[in-house]
Amino acid sequence: MQNCLNQLCELKQSETLKRTEKENKIMKKFNLPTIMNETLDVFTNRYVNTSKTAITSIQLLKVAQMITSKGVRYKKLDTIDIPNYYAIVLLPSGGGKDRISNEYDSLVFKPFRDWFNEKAEAYYLEKKQKIREEYTDKNNKPIKQLIKEAENSIRYPVLEVEDGTQEGLFEDAKTLKEARFGEITYKMSEFGMFLDSAQNTEKQFLGCLYNGYEGKLSSKSIKHGKREASIENMPVNCLFLSDPTLFSSGNLKNMFNLLMQTGLGRRCVISFQKQQDKIIEYDKEVAFRKEQQFYKDCKKLSERFLEIFNKIPTNAIYEITEEALKDVHYLYRVKMEELENATEDVLRKKEIQSRQHKALKISCLYAALNHPTELIINEEDMQQAIDTVEFISQDFENFLKYKPKSDDAYDKLWEFFLNNLDKGFTRTDLIYTRFQEFGISRDKFKDHFDDYIDSLQEMALEKGYFLEVTSINRNSGTEYRLIKLEEQELGEDTQTLEDLI
Repeated sequence: MQNCLNQLCELKQSETLKRTEKENKIMKKFNLPTIMNETLDVFTNRYVNTSKTAITSIQLLKVAQMITSKGVRYKKLDTIDIPNYYAIVLLPSGGGKDRISNEYDSLVFKPFRDWFNEKAEAYYLEKKQKIREEYTDKNNKPIKQLIKEAENSIRYPVLEVEDGTQEGLFEDAKTLKEARFGEITYKMSEFGMFLDSAQNTEKQFLGCLYNGYEGKLSSKSIKHGKREASIENMPVNCLFLSDPTLFSSGNLKNMFNLLMQTGLGRRCVISFQKQQDKIIEYDKEVAFRKEQQFYKDCKKLSERFLEIFNKIPTNAIYEITEEALKDVHYLYRVKMEELENATEDVLRKKEIQSRQHKALKISCLYAALNHPTELIINEEDMQQAIDTVEFISQDFENFLKYKPKSDDAYDKLWEFFLNNLDKGFTRTDLIYTRFQEFGISRDKFKDHFDDYIDSLQEMALEKGYFLEVTSINRNSGTEYRLIKLEEQELGEDTQTLEDLI
């Protein structure tokens, strides 16, 4: 029995090695800063079912949060910019997106978060003291009611926001600007669901984050009253987490494409992992030892990160050397322009265009980690940043090609129409009579019917078919019919492809 268990463990370990072999080969082609590399090893060994690209991106977000909190900037020639980081991490449900982020916070970056909380508390107490000194009567006695009202209006500095609005983000920025420390990190655990239900307020908030990438936050325009001046040079970091299946088709796919074209998506470094079978550790003793070692390693790493953090000068400006610009970054720029010219896909072109700027920001983070007191960005810092961007960016093309698993409702809907080629079905018939054949509840199918039809139209065109959509009963109903493009003329009332798009 024990031999069988040992063989099973060996088989599973072999699967782990095979699955990560491609990632490891890519990782070996470049060097990360030592502490980045060691931290990544600790977390990838713990989360063997999560891609290294996703873990790398989350880790970079946490590093950017820490470093930009001290007001760090970088200088390229005569331009000074903020080394902030925007990430979209697409992992299947149950992939541990939030857990990974939370363990970085509570185990590796806890000393930094304690530093921020101490600074925030000191700022708050100082504000309260000033209020009590200000609101006194002629006998120098405190006016309790005015003090209470003023103290209630104090906004406490926060490190991370999870449920934001444009007004709230602007007020947080005002507070941090006055406090003269910190940055804004916006974390969204269900990015896909947020976009799916986004109304005008949510869309305005996304626009605010778009400008936040450049360090600028604006107050909301109101009908009455004076609009406050924009806040500039405020570091904003973003972490958007979501299940990739939500973006694979329908309305959300179109919204994601729009995000890429309008800019917010291009500002993000996108990592992606599709659903896969989990690797399981069957040996309980091995699992227990790994768990113990993980916490020990995190403790050591947290002390080293704090040591580096304490060495970074407040408001430091790391200047990119001429050699790093000419001999490393310019060559990368040429390579990206060549790749862009050779790429036909519009979304890939836009993503490729954005890589150069992302590398500049990351190079500053790496310079602060590699040599915190030497305020330059050298060739090695720049090359490490470029390699990191390239390593994570490989996911974007894979995501564009991503389709849901073959047993989901989209594919069942496709199989249904394929098995009923040239037969017409009304919307009512599909929703109220046929819904069970698609493995989905009637209410869910009804609520997302247009998304399913949009996806079916895309799938049909890709496979050489066409979904004919015809108005019936004097335009009071709609009929859907799948036809083979080579075999049948389209009906007179069929929508054109241009209209569908």
